Amino acid sequence: MLNNDVLRRTRYIFDFDDTRMIGVFAEAGETVTREQVSDWLKKDDDPAFQKCTDRTLAIFLNGLINALRGKKPGPQPEPESRLTNNMIFMKLKIALNLQAEDVLAVLELANF
Repeated sequence: MLNNDVLRRTRYIFDFDDTRMIGVFAEAGETVTREQVSDWLKKDDDPAFQKCTDRTLAIFLNGLINALRGKKPGPQPEPESRLTNNMIFMKLKIALNLQAEDVLAVLELANF
């Protein structure tokens, strides 16, 4: 799965508009434009499509954690330059405040 897919699906799961997406990035201290967000969300075959890098997705997920859980005091973590699927999953789990039992329940609901 491409980082753009994760970004796109997260947007639709939370029903975020462009302004809210920009706000999530801002929660992690990153300034992005509406055009950047739009280009990351475009389908792969669109000429204006821009690849969402691991670092960009890490910033977004860190911002999502801050937006949903609140910022921890002190310096914010540096965004990872390389993400694995497990790291993405862990960041989403943290953002949603899910415990192991909660994850199992979600997977069961999805018939996984």
